[in-house]
Amino acid sequence: MRFSPLSFLLGVAAASFIPLLTRVMRPLAVEATAAGMGMLADARRIAAEQAETLEDIVAEARARREHLDAESMADAREAEAERETEQDRGAAATRTRRSVGVGRRRAS
Repeated sequence: MRFSPLSFLLGVAAASFIPLLTRVMRPLAVEATAAGMGMLADARRIAAEQAETLEDIVAEARARREHLDAESMADAREAEAERETEQDRGAAATRTRRSVGVGRRRAS
């Protein structure tokens, strides 16, 4: 194998350049990782806030639905009571008419 001074110099340059490159690249890699972790933390915070907002909306919708159900049940009870009152009035009026009619017999 033949010795080549150019290959030797390239090898020495690479051997000295790689540690230099790692000394420069390591802080950049650390900063990039820290920035990525910060963005991930912000994304988690935003997602948690949005989930909390959604939970609030769902809870408010459930409360509204329960309120509407309670109103409709109250309206149904009121309508039922009104029908019963009307039926009672109708039955009382029928009894009154019959009793009045019975007392009015004509002598023939």
